[in-house]
Amino acid sequence: MTRRGGGAARHAILRMAGPRALRAGVTARDVGLMLRAMRLAREAAARGEVPVGAVLARGSTVVAEHANDRESTGDPTGHAELVALREAGKRRGAWRMSDCTLVVTLEPCAMCAGAIVNSRVGRVVYGARDPKAGACESLYAIPADTRLNHRPPMVGGVLAKACGRQLTAFFARRRQERSASSPRSSRSTTVA
Repeated sequence: MTRRGGGAARHAILRMAGPRALRAGVTARDVGLMLRAMRLAREAAARGEVPVGAVLARGSTVVAEHANDRESTGDPTGHAELVALREAGKRRGAWRMSDCTLVVTLEPCAMCAGAIVNSRVGRVVYGARDPKAGACESLYAIPADTRLNHRPPMVGGVLAKACGRQLTAFFARRRQERSASSPRSSRSTTVA
C-alpha cells in the first residue's frame, strides 16, 4: 500500500511539471528542485531582485543554490545560475559540473548559457521560457550548438506557468510602484 501511495504522489508531482516537460523526460526530483528554486525566487522578489532562482544538484544532494542578486550586490553577473555555479566551484574545488543538474526558474540568457557550456553542466532544467533574452531555445540555442564541445541535455517548461507567474507578478508590482511614485504631470496653463 505504501508503494502505491508513493507512486501516486510521484505521478502527481510529475503532472505538475506540465506536458512539455513530461515529454522531455522530467523526473520527480527535477520538480522538487524546481519548487526549491521557486522558493529562492520568491525570496529574491521580496528583496527587490528579479525573481529567478537556481539550484545545482548532484543526484539528490544540493551542491549550491542562489537567486538573482544584481540589485543588492551591484554585480552585473549576479544571475542566479552564475552565482550558484561560482559557489559550487568553490565548494567542490573544481570547475567541471558534468555530474550535476542545474535547475533554474527562467530560461538562461546568453551569459548564463555560455557559463553552462563552459562549466560542463551535465543537464539543465528550466521553467519559463524567456522570449526577450532566452538563449537555450527562445532567441538562441547556445547549449545545443553543434560547434561547441559540450552540449548538455535541456528540459524546458517545468512548472513553466508558475515560474512565469512569479515574474509577471513581480514586474506588474514594479510598474505599479513606479507609477505611484512618479510625480503627476500638471496640465495647468498660465496666461501672461
